[in-house]
Amino acid sequence: MKKLITLMFTAALALSLCACGKNNDTKKEESTQSSTVSESTETSKDSSVLPVKESSDKTKASSAVSEKESSQESSQESSQESSKESSKESSEESSEESSQESSEESSEESTQESSEESSEESSEERSEESVEESSEGEPQESIDPDPSEDESSSESQSRPSVTPTGTTVDASWFDDALFIGDSVTLKLSYYADYGSLGNAEFLCAGSLGYNNAQWDLYREDNVHPVYNGQKYTVDEGAAVINPAKIFIMLGMNDIGLYGVDGAVEGMKVITDRIAQKCPNAVIYVQSVTPMLENMQLSDLNNTTIAEFNRRIQPICQERGYVYLDVASAMDDGYGNLVYDYCGDPTAMGLHFSDTGCAVWVDYLKNHVA
Repeated sequence: MKKLITLMFTAALALSLCACGKNNDTKKEESTQSSTVSESTETSKDSSVLPVKESSDKTKASSAVSEKESSQESSQESSQESSKESSKESSEESSEESSQESSEESSEESTQESSEESSEESSEERSEESVEESSEGEPQESIDPDPSEDESSSESQSRPSVTPTGTTVDASWFDDALFIGDSVTLKLSYYADYGSLGNAEFLCAGSLGYNNAQWDLYREDNVHPVYNGQKYTVDEGAAVINPAKIFIMLGMNDIGLYGVDGAVEGMKVITDRIAQKCPNAVIYVQSVTPMLENMQLSDLNNTTIAEFNRRIQPICQERGYVYLDVASAMDDGYGNLVYDYCGDPTAMGLHFSDTGCAVWVDYLKNHVA
């Protein structure tokens, strides 16, 4: 009887160990196996202390033992099946959890990759947009250059020009020259009738300036000069004459009416127009000459005249014009017109006498080439 119980116990233990190995050492299986071993042990103990005093009841005892053995085997089988089912469920749960975790990780990785790709694409798009905006926007903050200044700049690079060396020329050098000016230059034209400037042409008019020279030709109060009996704007007249050299002296009538700023702006417009109409001509811009000291006005005086002359010098340099400082030849040393050079000392105090014209012509002959 003891051997049988021992065999049963050994078998139960072996089965428990086998079940434990199959279930990958899970805690549920250990609990189930422990419960099974405990039940078997208790049963064995109970069986070892069964009453065996009455020999006549051996058959009943044997029958009881058999029933108990059968019950124990049934319990062990039930425990094994329960353990297998538990192991299966645990495995399925573990598999489901593993699958779920893998799915979540895959989803997170996919989401992260998608987010990174989206971020990269967005960054690339922003970069492209930035480049497009930069290529189109650098010009939004910058000020567009004046088209006339661009044209004059390109013209100055190809325009014929000279750098005067102080070589003295004779009157015939001015045969292909044109002089444009107001009443001051008009006086020079009378003086040149005696041949001091060769066969030079003149487009002059009293009260002519850089600003009213821009007026329409058909304006009733225009002061455009006349050439061969017909009125012309100075730029159109220059185009008709088509000289090789153009001398311009304007501004006296602008400074008092438009101020130095207005006079300078007018100078830019008219000289550029003349340069466009006569691209092959060398342009000489002459300074405005001074007035007598006692004939100066509040707006038109030797100070404003000197300021105007100072400001047009760099403009001439930029545009490729030759600047001639005729005013320096007429200066008495104090910024005023030499009295003897003035032809109207009691009137306006700014036009020239013949003496003054002779000094002017002499200056030109020594500074144009």
